[in-house]
Amino acid sequence: MNREAEICADMNAAEGAAQASLAGSSAAVIEEHAPSALDELSRLDADVLILVDLVADASRRVELIERPALFAAFREKAAAAPIPKAHELLEDADRQMDSTYNRAPGTVSFVPPKTKNREEREANRLKVPTLRDQREAFTRRELLRGLLEGRLAETAQALERENAAAEAAEAQEAPEPREITEEYFNQVVDTALARDCGVANLTSWDEKEYFHYRPLLSASYARILSAKNNPAEMICDLVREHSRIYPRPVTIGTFQEEPFNLKPEELQDLMQSFPKDPKKSDIKFTTSSLGTVFLYSNKYLEDDYADFLAQYLDVDQVMSP
Repeated sequence: MNREAEICADMNAAEGAAQASLAGSSAAVIEEHAPSALDELSRLDADVLILVDLVADASRRVELIERPALFAAFREKAAAAPIPKAHELLEDADRQMDSTYNRAPGTVSFVPPKTKNREEREANRLKVPTLRDQREAFTRRELLRGLLEGRLAETAQALERENAAAEAAEAQEAPEPREITEEYFNQVVDTALARDCGVANLTSWDEKEYFHYRPLLSASYARILSAKNNPAEMICDLVREHSRIYPRPVTIGTFQEEPFNLKPEELQDLMQSFPKDPKKSDIKFTTSSLGTVFLYSNKYLEDDYADFLAQYLDVDQVMSP
């Protein structure tokens, strides 16, 4: 066995052990007591999952969801939604993991084929899971695991609730849809944020609250989307972030690509408007020796340093061996 095969074998063995460990604590609870109320989430936990799924669906489309829209969607979906069975959720999470790695159920791992040229890479592109797919699958499984951990202590109370629910079901075959109040929705949102379920919120430049799912949509990208109805704010936010954090200027060509899609004449008009607006007068521009225009904020980058970085990024770094 060559060294590469040994590494693959070790990775497969490690993943198999990790899967067994991850499934062990939650699945053992379900198997030991099923069918029982332990196989059922609490109403609040079930509603947190509904909220997470709604936000994740929007982020999967590379969109933010505003609080009123999220409340409306949650109220409609949660009103008549049954409480899911824990073992069904775990099975769905396992299927998502299998689908993410393009492996058959029960197999340990999928080793993507080697790609030697562009044609092979294109042919095998759909066979290799993206980091985005992996983040979503792992986050979902960990979220479910967190909701199910430590529930053995609730056995007695859960069984009592199960009996009461069974009696109620006999008396009423089709329960009436629940009334979802805004106060209860706020409680679900606060719970999802406090538990760090992957849901995050932000306030846009016009004081609107948006939500996004971090494994699918980063905070930086979410901020850009929140200012999509105001290109000037969108540009200023990204330029200031790069100047403050990295620090580096931003090439003006960035704003002609996704998610900005600004035309050259629009960019020119915006750049001419920045010096006239006291709130945006910190946005400056510089050019490299190749004529590439870079934007920066002089709140965080000195002019001389911005000139140096623009030249380095556009010329020196490219020509360095």
